[in-house]
Amino acid sequence: MRTGRPTSVELTLAAPVDLRPDPWQRLIAVGSILSVLVVAVGLWMTNEANRDQQRLSAQGQITERYATSVEQLGSEKLDVRLGAVYALERIARDSVQDEGPIIEVLCAFLRTHAPVQPALQGRAEESPPDVRAAVTVLGRRPRPTWPEHRVLDLTNVYVSIPGAALPRSWFAGTELALWDLTDTDLTGSTFTGALLHQAHLDSARLVNADLSDAVLTEATATHANLAGANLSGADLRDANLSGADLSGADLRDAKLRGANLSRANLRGADLTGATLRDADLTGADLSGAKLSDPYVLEHLTRPSP
Repeated sequence: MRTGRPTSVELTLAAPVDLRPDPWQRLIAVGSILSVLVVAVGLWMTNEANRDQQRLSAQGQITERYATSVEQLGSEKLDVRLGAVYALERIARDSVQDEGPIIEVLCAFLRTHAPVQPALQGRAEESPPDVRAAVTVLGRRPRPTWPEHRVLDLTNVYVSIPGAALPRSWFAGTELALWDLTDTDLTGSTFTGALLHQAHLDSARLVNADLSDAVLTEATATHANLAGANLSGADLRDANLSGADLSGADLRDAKLRGANLSRANLRGADLTGATLRDADLTGADLSGAKLSDPYVLEHLTRPSP
């Protein structure tokens, strides 16, 4: 029979818990971390090896394409040579290290296939499509401002490509004497220091082109559009610029002695320091032009029209 008195409960304490780290567990954890690191390093090395293999494979393909294209340049078939020129252009864009050799190969191609004729009088026949293509590709080479790519060796090369589209081309310091560039689009192109002696630039579009320090002696550029062009320091002695648009052009220190500027548009042109003795300015528009010595213009020789 219950008496209602509380029953006493005896609690027995468990054995104390050992919280000290187990050396084996510690070793197992360290081993797991090391194994993960080893796997990661192994994967990285494998990926690097794969990438190296891919790079070697890609370079091998480029080398093979390059060798094939160079060989095709010597083909007797025009279409094969034409395809080789454009294939070399693609390689030059894909491979920086091959651009220099490709430039040299294409320059050599032009020296071989488009030499200046010893008794060239006036204009020769128009250049074939493969020569035109080589000039186009060289003019738009990917990295023309690199020191080793700046100047093209086109010594003793003659090219006739009237009506060609060569905007923003780069021919700085290049020999282009006698070239026929009639009605060619050369907008924004660079001809700094180029040799254009007796070149034909009639009706050519040279808007904003850079012809500073270029040699254009006895060149013909009748009705050419040279608006905004940089012709500072250019040698234009005895050049024919009749009817040319030179509005806003920079002609500072240009040599224009004996040049034909009749009916030329020189509105807003800068002629500061330009040599104008014996130049023909009959009917030229000099509105707003800058002159270092207005007296010179008042006493220029003006042949009768």
